[in-house]
Amino acid sequence: MPKKTLILSALTLLSTAAALTVRHERGTLDLKTPAKRVVALEYSFLDTLVALGVKPVGAALGTQGGDRGVPPYLAPRVKGIPATGSRAQPSLELLAAGRPDLILADAFVHQDTYPQLAKLAPTAAFQSRRGSLDDLNAQTLAIGQLVGRETAARRLLAEQQALIRKARAFAKKGAPPFVAAVVTPKSLTVHTSGSFVGSYLEDLGRKNQLPVKDGQTQYEVSLEGLVALNPQTLVLFTAPDETPITDAWKKNPLWQKIAAVQRGRVYQFNRDNWTRGRGPLALRLMVAETIQSRLLQDAAPGAEFGN
Repeated sequence: MPKKTLILSALTLLSTAAALTVRHERGTLDLKTPAKRVVALEYSFLDTLVALGVKPVGAALGTQGGDRGVPPYLAPRVKGIPATGSRAQPSLELLAAGRPDLILADAFVHQDTYPQLAKLAPTAAFQSRRGSLDDLNAQTLAIGQLVGRETAARRLLAEQQALIRKARAFAKKGAPPFVAAVVTPKSLTVHTSGSFVGSYLEDLGRKNQLPVKDGQTQYEVSLEGLVALNPQTLVLFTAPDETPITDAWKKNPLWQKIAAVQRGRVYQFNRDNWTRGRGPLALRLMVAETIQSRLLQDAAPGAEFGN
């Protein structure tokens, strides 16, 4: 079955009077009425709820387990929302204290804790961390339906499509494909056409060089592995408060052999916006950065986006 068909069938919402039934990654969830007390255990869910005008009764805002905390672009919008641990380590006690009638969980991150979450409150699991743009769009609609804001969710999706059409007008036809990667102080992880950022950049008008590999939408590579890929365009997602491993790689002669380096087509974006938020609010920032960076035009990046 085609991927989009799977996504749509997984998130099909049926309604009878005020009751809701949604099929998600872990089965079927029934709600007698739209949820009013929601806990979001992933930033994309938090972003979506805020964009819909819904204030959660709890969210994964903590730094336990090495999480860097809420993305800065979201921070001013989530003041007053109680922290229920971090994405990696949600606190069952804090979750219970919020008396939620809906928990939004990540199908990948919370696969082991899902049974415990489901005992606390009705829990819907979606592919956020390992999801594609199609997955995230389907989630926006599903979450809107679950909280009684379907019209607002459809409006957000329509606005996003309009922004994508605007961005595609800047895309240079025949531009070489790109390799996109998240860079931390210790690793570089490429994001294929099946990943969120990898598929989103394709929707904006550039071609991703890397297909899904052995079922993995993203996977780690070494400097030698990156040289072997030899992308003509390289998009790096880094954090402003970290020193990426690529800073050390630049001192290695191998780095200069990469076609993108030789062409001056290495772009650097803020991963707090791109790979941690992934909701409607983040998407607006992403479109603006993509246009401003001149990636779509296959032109040399400006100082703000150069590497």
